[in-house]
Amino acid sequence: MKRKIVAVCILIVCIITIITGVSYIPQKLIKTDIKEIVKIEMTNGHTGQHVEIMDSKEISQLLANLANITIQKEQSAKEIKGYHYLLKLYTDKGEVQQFTISEPDTIGYKKALYKTKGSLIDTTYIEHLF
Repeated sequence: MKRKIVAVCILIVCIITIITGVSYIPQKLIKTDIKEIVKIEMTNGHTGQHVEIMDSKEISQLLANLANITIQKEQSAKEIKGYHYLLKLYTDKGEVQQFTISEPDTIGYKKALYKTKGSLIDTTYIEHLF
């Protein structure tokens, strides 16, 4: 009986370790096919200014930079206060993704902090859209 309890406890610890480890695997920032994005809402975290982009050329240009960004989870985002930009991506079906840009190499996504790997986000281009 004790062996079964110990075996179950070890199995649970292994499963939790695997699930946690998988969340730290590098992944693409943009999860949706960029051709399906029809609208992007952006908020400037410093000024509160809000911009809605529906022009397909502007969407393509903005996503061209973001689509090549790979991110890796660093830590919980509970410690992060504020952001430079909030982006919400929409398809015909509604909102599909939301994330914040704190720095050219720092993303807040699903209550966690991510760092870019390799490329940086072109925040100069994003700023020009406001």
